[in-house]
Amino acid sequence: MAQDRESRKKLITEQRQKQILKAALEAFASKGYTAATIPAIAKSAGIAAGTIYLYYPSKRDLFIAVIESLMIAPLSNIFKQAPSEDFQVTLNEVLKDRMRFLKGDLLPGFTSLIGDIQRDPELRILYLTKILRPFMTGMEEFYTKRINSGEFRQMEPALAVRLVGSIIIGLTLLKNLEGTSSPLNKLTEEKLTTETKNFIIFGLNNRDQTNQHKKRSNPDEPDE
Repeated sequence: MAQDRESRKKLITEQRQKQILKAALEAFASKGYTAATIPAIAKSAGIAAGTIYLYYPSKRDLFIAVIESLMIAPLSNIFKQAPSEDFQVTLNEVLKDRMRFLKGDLLPGFTSLIGDIQRDPELRILYLTKILRPFMTGMEEFYTKRINSGEFRQMEPALAVRLVGSIIIGLTLLKNLEGTSSPLNKLTEEKLTTETKNFIIFGLNNRDQTNQHKKRSNPDEPDE
């Protein structure tokens, strides 16, 4: 019975947090960080303002939680399963998640939130310390393990993480800026995901890609 109560309590907490984050995202995206208020967010969520403070001590903490739910949480869930999977499988899942994000209605709001971070020094510091640096540190450890195992070539993990991240983030931002005129809209989600994955792994060098495929088919064949 105690376990059932704990399960129900956990479920209620998760549902309430999703409810709050959804209302907060709408408020921050439409009004901006400064103009959005906790009472207005609470009203939109259909709860008392005091309830929000039970989960998030301040408006800044709530704002950062919104960013984390959009940017980090989905990727963290994917990478938690990464140690037992081939990197290409993991990368494919990451790209599919970001492609869904591109097609969804959250992207314009997310872009607006990033602008708020750039304008508010305290938000920027909180974003760096609570979200970006911890995530980057985890990703660097992920890359370091694969470099040490020989799966990835030798290079600075901090640079590798940011190069891959810049491709994925840049693609997201460019597609948003180009809007309906973007040539990316002519590609299927599967095609866009596959081409981006191959570019990250093989770059523009067709010879490397060909040899890599040959090597997988004939592992005993010597490199050229």
